[in-house]
Amino acid sequence: MEQYLVYLRKSRKDRDTEMQTGVFDTLQRHRDTLLSLANNKGYTIAGIFEEVVSGDTIAERPEMQKLLAAVETGKYTGVLVMEVPRLARGNTRDQGTVAETFKYSDTKIVTPDKVYDPSDEADEEYFEFGLFMSRREYMAINRRLQRGRMASLNEGKYIAGTPPYGYRKVKIEHQKGYTLEINPEQARVVKEIFRLYTDGDPRPDGTLDPIGSYAIANQLNAQGIPSPGGMKWSAVSVRDVLKNPTYAGYVRWAYRPQTKQMVGGELTVSYPVNKDCKLQEGVHAPIIAELTWRRAMASMRDRSHAPLPSAKHIANPLAGLLYCSVCGRSLVQLPKGTKSGPTVMCPTSKCPTVGSRREVVEQALMESLSDWLISYRIKISPQSEQGAEQREESESALASAQKNLEKLSAQKGKLYDLLEQGVYTQDVFLERSRLLASRITEAEAAVQRLHEHLASINEAEQTRSQLIPRIQNVLDIYNTLDNPADQNALLKSVLDHVIYSKSVGGQWKKSDMQLYIFPKISPFENDL
Repeated sequence: MEQYLVYLRKSRKDRDTEMQTGVFDTLQRHRDTLLSLANNKGYTIAGIFEEVVSGDTIAERPEMQKLLAAVETGKYTGVLVMEVPRLARGNTRDQGTVAETFKYSDTKIVTPDKVYDPSDEADEEYFEFGLFMSRREYMAINRRLQRGRMASLNEGKYIAGTPPYGYRKVKIEHQKGYTLEINPEQARVVKEIFRLYTDGDPRPDGTLDPIGSYAIANQLNAQGIPSPGGMKWSAVSVRDVLKNPTYAGYVRWAYRPQTKQMVGGELTVSYPVNKDCKLQEGVHAPIIAELTWRRAMASMRDRSHAPLPSAKHIANPLAGLLYCSVCGRSLVQLPKGTKSGPTVMCPTSKCPTVGSRREVVEQALMESLSDWLISYRIKISPQSEQGAEQREESESALASAQKNLEKLSAQKGKLYDLLEQGVYTQDVFLERSRLLASRITEAEAAVQRLHEHLASINEAEQTRSQLIPRIQNVLDIYNTLDNPADQNALLKSVLDHVIYSKSVGGQWKKSDMQLYIFPKISPFENDL
């Protein structure tokens, strides 16, 4: 039996129409049209490829890649598409790939207006000419869009996609284009980053003590402030904020332009920094003064940003683990004195946190780990039983959800049979097809959620089974190691971080030093 495929993709014109009308049903209308065509012609539809991403080349369109792979097998009689330009608007290489794939697999292109047979010379020429004209139209549209973007940029409007941290992208009232609106909560973080980098905190003599991007990142992380990507701050993400002229009231374009180059016969794409990109005064409100931004740029040029030392140069086994409970900065180690060993202390000027000898902190850390391990062993016994019960319930629910999905999938196959047999009219078929697709989507989501839930339970149990021997191993061998780098790696294998608190000097047992340890455990542990 002859089988056909369906390919759906929005054109740029479709997307513009949807934005103007607010009705986002283009693909649904196209799907209905092509399924109606298949019904009228008596075609059997074996698969539908729906492109939900925008891309100018085949490499950027995953569903098109799947379609061409299916066409190459020669198993299908034809592909239903609204019009030829939907298949390829890329360069001549992409157009040739599409044309040759359909030609050598002897696969027809079926549109509501015409059926193109690649074995027919006239159809082949008409098809290739259609691809050529669609490419010319695409290039003309793209040129108009670029001119429009540059005009908006010259007017100070924001033309990029994602707004920078500290802003929200908003539509300008009563005119075309977008601008930026300040996000007050994030803007406070941006101002603090610039303040710490350009001014910093005052020293005892009254002068200012600016801090670097690494220290700023550590301080933000200790305060629990998420980065622009929702993860932890890094020195790079801090410097990205400092470099961005948008905060000073400017807009820019092509800061990291896409650069394509043929290397070894393969097309490579890179995004180098364009130091000469155009800056235009924006219509949005700045978060910081232009002078502050230029001071930050000058400081960045004057300061060195050397990479972090490699593990073999680590002299402090507690490096990157201890954080001050007051200001959140990472504790540093002072050189060993003549009468005592190395000392760890907070580097922030006037911070009330008192330092301690490193060996005293190490001893306290080992005792804290030992106490935590004892309490953890007591805690996990009922958790293991509860986790086993939840795993059994999840496995049962997953089996039931998978059976439901299989049942719905079988019903989906019967829809086409009933359509061919004339049991269903076109309207009934489309209505039930949409309803069934919705139910299948819900069933697939349920199966996915249960898979993730079961994986979380298993991850928590695996973490529990591995964490106890790993921490015990740290307690057993830490003091036998001579290399600080090895000791540091050993601690970081079981600890995420440690909060250090001390406000009274003196020996450890006579001071108020406290360590709050945070072992690396599964976040699912808190839900059991």
